[in-house]
Amino acid sequence: MRYFPAKLFCVTALCLVLPFLPLYAADFGYQGTHILTHGALENLAKAFEKKHDVKVFVKGGGCSDGIAAVLKNRHEMGGICCPLKPEMAKKNNLISHRVAVDIKAVIVNPKNPLNDLSMNQVSDIHTGRITNWKQIGGKDKPIALIYRDHCRDMIEPVRDVLGITGPVAPKAIIVKTDKEVIEYVERFPDAIGIAPRIFAKEAKVKILRVDGIEPTPANTEQGLYKLKGDLFIITKGAPTGLTKEFIDFVFSDEGQSIIGKGFGRVHPGRTTGSSNGIK
Repeated sequence: MRYFPAKLFCVTALCLVLPFLPLYAADFGYQGTHILTHGALENLAKAFEKKHDVKVFVKGGGCSDGIAAVLKNRHEMGGICCPLKPEMAKKNNLISHRVAVDIKAVIVNPKNPLNDLSMNQVSDIHTGRITNWKQIGGKDKPIALIYRDHCRDMIEPVRDVLGITGPVAPKAIIVKTDKEVIEYVERFPDAIGIAPRIFAKEAKVKILRVDGIEPTPANTEQGLYKLKGDLFIITKGAPTGLTKEFIDFVFSDEGQSIIGKGFGRVHPGRTTGSSNGIK
């Protein structure tokens, strides 16, 4: 029988384990919708870490990732851009903390001469009632609608605000991510889509006014810009310890100033009812 030094076994075991370990030991963590993650959570976490000398794990993803992270106890906080169904929240003791308001931007290619559409026109484009740019003052070209299809089993903000209850326009190009929406609109002169303002303003697209209103944090907070959706941090039960301190920080003046750089700000303590677990 051959014998190997104990040190060799230790090194081998460490090599097998290292790839599965986080880059640093975090005190608590968050995972969820990329909109909230990149729009505010990363900066909120950095500010909180400096104040409290702790480490906050932050990772993006989608609504399903945020829900799974909390349900499976991978992280204390999850991020979602579509509200939880009341029955799901109640069954799993999930509480949604409304922390920001996402601004949904209507985007077209920079070559498009239009600068403003009404909400009804945006809705009619999505349902297929308007199919050519000439119907709304543009060139005689077919409209290429780029539509992100997600959160079908939840109240998705764009569908909700536009009143879409059935299929979108038959010839729409269906994509899975906001990145794809933006990339299509950047490439094709006759394309139109809706994407979070925090991503759209960094892209080579034109952001349109809706009903004459610019999609800005201030206009969103004042209720003037209507194409928007709430963003939530979810927890399993009432948050405690560092998680509670972090959520309190998000609602503080400093936290909301960070939120306000890309989103509409909110006010803490607004409760819509215990049955759906939303605060």
